[in-house]
Amino acid sequence: MSEDKKISELDAQMRLAEILTDSTRDITLGGKTYNIRALRPGTQWLIAQESCKIAKSEEGNFTDLITKFAANIPSVVRCITLAILNDKKKIESDEYQAMYDTIMWETKQHEWIGVLVEVLQMLDLQFFFRCTETIEMIRSTTLTKKNHEA
Repeated sequence: MSEDKKISELDAQMRLAEILTDSTRDITLGGKTYNIRALRPGTQWLIAQESCKIAKSEEGNFTDLITKFAANIPSVVRCITLAILNDKKKIESDEYQAMYDTIMWETKQHEWIGVLVEVLQMLDLQFFFRCTETIEMIRSTTLTKKNHEA
């Protein structure tokens, strides 16, 4: 097994553990620390939608996406805001605009890129495909075992 594949699998296991334990990632913006929990499906969808707005072509990679974000400051702030709030009621309330304004006006732009990368990594679709494959494998193994016992 290649080293990259081992690291990727370890990363996927760590992400699954984060989701299952609802653990947080601490990020610091403007001297304040915020906790980001595993992104809820609705939040992931909103962030992915924001990413799609600026990444018009299907060609490109993660670096290309970050470059495009760098030219679109409001999208960066929207994604970070969504990740910090990560709750439908908060996102649909005045809290969204308050958090957006705090990030936009009271933090430094150089802090955003690291946070954005963290947030976008939380959307890694390969992880979700691996989880689906693993669940299918466990289900198949369990059903096979039951059939042999019967």
